[in-house]
Amino acid sequence: MKSLNSLIIKNTLAIAIASTASISWAAFDDEGTQYTTDPQRYHIWNEALKPIELVNSILCFTGQFKAHNFVNAGPYIALADEGICFEDEGGGDASSQSAGSANTPVYMKAIVEATRGSGPTDPLIVKVWLPEMGGGGGESQSIKLKSVINKGASEENPFGSFTFNFAMYDSFASGQSMGGGEIKTVDIPNKIGFTFFEQELGDHNGAKSASVVMSADRTSGIALTSSSYSNGEFSQGNAFGLAFNGSNVLLQTADSYANLPYKLDDDGSGTEACLSRTIFDETVGRYDLYNAADGSRVELNSGLAFKYDSDEDGTFDSFGHVGYWGVWAENPDSLVNGATIKVETHGSSTPTTTEYTILKAPGRLIKNTVQELTLSETHGIDFSYWSQDAQQAGYNSWVVQYLTTMDGVSADGFYKTAGSSHGDQGPMNEPLTTPVLITLGDHESLHMNSQQLGGNVQFTQGNTSLTFFKQEFVNGSETAAGELFADGSATLRCIDRCPVGTLGATELASWDSAYSPPVSDPANAIVFTVNNTGLNPLALVRDSNGEIVKYADDVTEASLQASNSPNSWGVRSGRMVTADVHATLTNAWDIHNPSIVTVFYEWETGLNSFNKTTSIKDADGVIQTFDKPIQITYTHTDAKDRTGNAGEFDNKLLLLNYGGSGQLWGIPSAQSDKGRYHPLFSIADGTIIGSDDQYVVKAREVEGAMQNAAGQCDSLVLTEPDEPVPTAITGNADIGDMPDVTSAPAVIGGVIQTPQ
Repeated sequence: MKSLNSLIIKNTLAIAIASTASISWAAFDDEGTQYTTDPQRYHIWNEALKPIELVNSILCFTGQFKAHNFVNAGPYIALADEGICFEDEGGGDASSQSAGSANTPVYMKAIVEATRGSGPTDPLIVKVWLPEMGGGGGESQSIKLKSVINKGASEENPFGSFTFNFAMYDSFASGQSMGGGEIKTVDIPNKIGFTFFEQELGDHNGAKSASVVMSADRTSGIALTSSSYSNGEFSQGNAFGLAFNGSNVLLQTADSYANLPYKLDDDGSGTEACLSRTIFDETVGRYDLYNAADGSRVELNSGLAFKYDSDEDGTFDSFGHVGYWGVWAENPDSLVNGATIKVETHGSSTPTTTEYTILKAPGRLIKNTVQELTLSETHGIDFSYWSQDAQQAGYNSWVVQYLTTMDGVSADGFYKTAGSSHGDQGPMNEPLTTPVLITLGDHESLHMNSQQLGGNVQFTQGNTSLTFFKQEFVNGSETAAGELFADGSATLRCIDRCPVGTLGATELASWDSAYSPPVSDPANAIVFTVNNTGLNPLALVRDSNGEIVKYADDVTEASLQASNSPNSWGVRSGRMVTADVHATLTNAWDIHNPSIVTVFYEWETGLNSFNKTTSIKDADGVIQTFDKPIQITYTHTDAKDRTGNAGEFDNKLLLLNYGGSGQLWGIPSAQSDKGRYHPLFSIADGTIIGSDDQYVVKAREVEGAMQNAAGQCDSLVLTEPDEPVPTAITGNADIGDMPDVTSAPAVIGGVIQTPQ
């Protein structure tokens, strides 16, 4: 039987309307390498798919449980990465490492049990308990899932034969229903397909439904989908009807099934759009990197799963995961500095348990390696720039571009070109009638942000280039010769934006009150110390007053909001350099000269978990290391574009980060008129990247949007599908109480932790 993932991930309308032609790519290196054999997941998105987007997400999510590897092995724990399968509605960008909140995995704990009888036709039954699944508005729900799989997916039937039920509760303890849903494959001679129904209950009521039925050879079919919503004051709904053949899709839309044009038109030919089923606009959602020399997949050590005692009763009852981006834990408030955690290592013999100690610091030290970009190369890049006059004008920030006299401005320079605001659908830009030049004094620096360049960008007046930075977090393991902690203690010197010490309400009242006045003579630089051992490891200490640079203990989110502090997201220092670099500075502005300062450090602190450092050390006091993302300076071109046309990004430089397992980020994105975020370009399979051309890129998830095909749907007629659209749930997810499982997680983020 095919895997649970290979079965359920295909149970979407995308399969129904995708081209029957197989997706292929030019082989890289030899046949049989991981590059050539790793599959690509191809799906189609259309507005008609929106009612079942949640299904795609849930099925992607449950695919991480790897249930087919644990048949009749008893219940086990799986930690699934929510961010892999659920789209970021806010359009947040994870291109910069300082965006730690976006990059830290958010794991959901699941108890999974897969069983099958001994008979050759006995179904595979998978039961899943999710005690705390993320919900809207920061709330969570408890969910039960039950899947009964009679036949696995095959070339003849990509849906197989199954039923999939889920039930949502405000908690398992209360049992208060929040709704549920059902997916079922159809059983019609010479036909394949599925139906779907979901109902939400609570402060608002919603429903989604679909019926998708097609010929066994997938050359023709009918599909209906709908969604509705009401909250007592108003209601709204959408319904879609699709008829398709081997070449095209006839799409009709209305506010309900009853008002679809074919219901009101005798011949069923009323149309909203005619789309191509063979020609798509493609974008890539996930990539993997492979070694160019042999086609092997680039693997990174993402971290360790552990258990810990969350209530100090002597029982290791909670689970967590620690890696490069920090720590995730079931009960994070109880995972204090100095806590003991246990990591189980599984091999061919008896598992071994190793104890580590949690090491927390109230901030995060960030190493920056300077990269340069000439001003002429910045033409066409949008920068984000915060200044007080942006807020005074009613915006969150300015959109800035480098313009020259060729663009019609009076002088070359950086200009405010639009105001940016954050609305319900993400950032919204309002162009200015006339670009406004940002004037700078001699050696004055302009600090901006660029999604394209991976985060912080700086331009100093008088330079012919700007600088951006490859960043990596310091975790205390940098003890080799020439590294920061080679002597166990590091001294850093600061010229500008030097934190005054521990930050209380007074220091956090404004943007500048957290910092000392700038130093005019490098000889008077303010000195800070950081150690990787001792009482306060990895904490930045200001030498002049002995204070740790952190938020004071009495500062809370509520107090920051009450005082209208601008520092709720944290405070970051200016550039700090080691003694050997400091010795080369002859004036204060040398700190921003990329020919003098090629590496510098910044300290970030705040109340948020992503403002802080969490590491672990072994019994010998050795801090454990995890692979940092691979950072690659990349220039996009027509030849490297999936479509062959890079457009405005032709010959544009970007900073890419690869965090393993499909996590390649740094490609700019934008919001479409449908409210969805999508990449502004896609990299072609087989593109060679890296400083030494050591990596090759391949898409793992491709999304196609059907192109318009006006006038080509005359032969298509929309009728009722052979399987009626469901109006209720016929099965149930009554799988009983959640089992008590105390063993370590068997699967994390779709990766099996123990051999089966």
